[in-house]
Amino acid sequence: MAEQPTPEVSDADVERIVRRDFPVADVDRILTLAAQVDVREQPRVVLACLKLAAGDVENLIGHFAEAARDYRDVLVEAEYPLATKRWFRMDRLSEEERQRIYDADWAQYQAWFRR
Repeated sequence: MAEQPTPEVSDADVERIVRRDFPVADVDRILTLAAQVDVREQPRVVLACLKLAAGDVENLIGHFAEAARDYRDVLVEAEYPLATKRWFRMDRLSEEERQRIYDADWAQYQAWFRR
């Protein structure tokens, strides 16, 4: 069975990415807002929001609000963009093709995370 990897991340990863992707003047505000995101797997969800925001604070605030409504939406969009686009056809794909999609999604996430 094809396997979708799941990132294991920490609060330290959140702080590193905030400092990497946002202006210094916004770091404290973003970290305060991130700490207020009250969801399961908070660091993972916050990182998904950071990834989707692409350095735009207002966009980030919108993704935090989206995560508060249903955190799974930001997770799938940030971590599994190719799989999400093919979600309703995945059962028709071969096991190998599904795994290629999951591997490609994982590679793009890791490239962003390690940048």
